[in-house]
Amino acid sequence: MAYEVEVERAFRARQGLPSPVRHRRGLTPLEAGADIEVVLRAAVAFDDAQLTERGWFFDTDELAERLDGWAQVLGTGVWTAHFAFRPTFELVARHVFDELAAVVPQLARVELEDRTFGSRTRYRAR
Repeated sequence: MAYEVEVERAFRARQGLPSPVRHRRGLTPLEAGADIEVVLRAAVAFDDAQLTERGWFFDTDELAERLDGWAQVLGTGVWTAHFAFRPTFELVARHVFDELAAVVPQLARVELEDRTFGSRTRYRAR
């Protein structure tokens, strides 16, 4: 694909899972209810031939609205209360990808960035 357009939303979230690594290293656990800064990104991929006469393939505002909805869900309450599965960044990224792929043509990837601890998790289309 020649183009990849990305939209992002930043929010504060509470995952609700303990960190065995922090425990093993003797680091203090996150305080109960402590939140982290998260960025949710989604990208759509397309080719030159798919550009319309207006010079674009899709409406980024529509994708932004969908990400606003997910940021609201992920930024409210604790993730462990929102999902029937264990809400690791990997599984949440895959879940959001699957949900968005059903309504966003040519979704290329979804990414969750944990800015507090400095990690990124990407789930890509196969």
